[in-house]
Amino acid sequence: MSDAAFETGDERLTQDHELTREAPIWLVDDDPAVRESLSQWLELADLNLRCFPRAEALLEALAAGEPVSVVISDIRMPGMDGLTLLSRLTLEAPELPVLMMTGHGDVATAVSAMQGGARDFIEKPFDPEALELKLRQALAGRRLNDENQRLRRRLSVRGLAGLLRGESAKIRQLREQILELKGHPARVWITGESGSGRTTTALALAEHAPAEGEAQRVGTSPASALLAKVECRALVGMASSTKASSGAALSEAIDEALQAAPEMNTLLLHDVDVLSREQWQWLDAWLNAQPEGGRRAPRVVFSAECSVQALVASGTLGLTRGHALAEIELVTPSLRERREDIPLLMAHFSRQAAEVHQVPELPFVRGELTTLMAADWPGNLAQLRQLASQRTVLGEQGQEPPATGQEAGEEDPDGLAAQVALFEATLIRAALTRARGNIAQVLEELALPRRTLNLKMHKYGLRRDDFRHGADGASE
Repeated sequence: MSDAAFETGDERLTQDHELTREAPIWLVDDDPAVRESLSQWLELADLNLRCFPRAEALLEALAAGEPVSVVISDIRMPGMDGLTLLSRLTLEAPELPVLMMTGHGDVATAVSAMQGGARDFIEKPFDPEALELKLRQALAGRRLNDENQRLRRRLSVRGLAGLLRGESAKIRQLREQILELKGHPARVWITGESGSGRTTTALALAEHAPAEGEAQRVGTSPASALLAKVECRALVGMASSTKASSGAALSEAIDEALQAAPEMNTLLLHDVDVLSREQWQWLDAWLNAQPEGGRRAPRVVFSAECSVQALVASGTLGLTRGHALAEIELVTPSLRERREDIPLLMAHFSRQAAEVHQVPELPFVRGELTTLMAADWPGNLAQLRQLASQRTVLGEQGQEPPATGQEAGEEDPDGLAAQVALFEATLIRAALTRARGNIAQVLEELALPRRTLNLKMHKYGLRRDDFRHGADGASE
């Protein structure tokens, strides 16, 4: 049973007030007397109302992004009538509850309004108490819908965090960008250094590719089954052959990849910066021949170490073709750009290696993580994963750094205190991310006094406002 079932009447009244304070009820009616009487009644009911004399003005406010919880609309109005407004709202804000009013007692009109998506129907002259009851029912439905959306987004973020681990600003931004692309068929260009996670980013796109109506496919198949991958660098060995230069080899590679992944929704062309001009010309023609939409039209994702702009500048791609091939560009950050994620990633890779090879995990020795964070990591995630495997399987723990000549009691920047501070900052950042900056929730999760949390946030340069609109999930 949901928590809503245990809410008291007073709690519901308070929630209705809070909801309409942030997102008022909107009333559109050309009769000033109706607007005035309903305003007075709802004010006494502690519900916030905003009135519009015509439907066009309401749509202008909606287009401007102004908040609204429920719409009440008269049916017969000059200009745009209520049924036309209802059809527009159904398209532009399908989650918005709409109550319709009419003074004619027209049953056919009531049926049309309900079939058109109205939540309920009210006859004039209306009973204010009956109208208030219907409004509160609509507000309860709106709260439930909002909560469901938050839960779906939280689950999506947590799923992404399992693939794209870390809590640095750049990796959180990448997860948010992937969520924004969900359901959109736009072609994507993933730029990043070798080993920075371009293929993993494509897997995340594949797992979050279906539109709302196809959501049941996500979770029933592993992300790898949803991705068809073509290794373009493997074609370089045939670069001297006529077959390769004409695009035939690329054509065969794509066909084989698609046949090997019948459930796929995303086609990844990896390391496309090695393709010749002739292969790009063939690929351009192949893409133009693909059907728009549909289950057999996968999202095409390109992966390269260089950006689209760099490839265009090199002359390999024409200006128009290059930017038409990839509508959206994502960047996978290097480890140097997300050093604060290295402890979490190293612990994760070490745990994986211990499970695969059936060996115990090794604790990190003094100064080891600080040393890892200071390294350049030209091989990025791939290099870190390889080191974690070697360290775990062969038992090669980092060596304790030599004495520095520090006096007793003086803090060692490579010592335990520095590592504890690193983990502490990471934990607080993750909690702030999950709570979207809600300090009360962070205090409860971390079991910290408010003063202690304030001091630590100041120490690590963490600001609540930076997390209010960020990802609301945490890495697993």
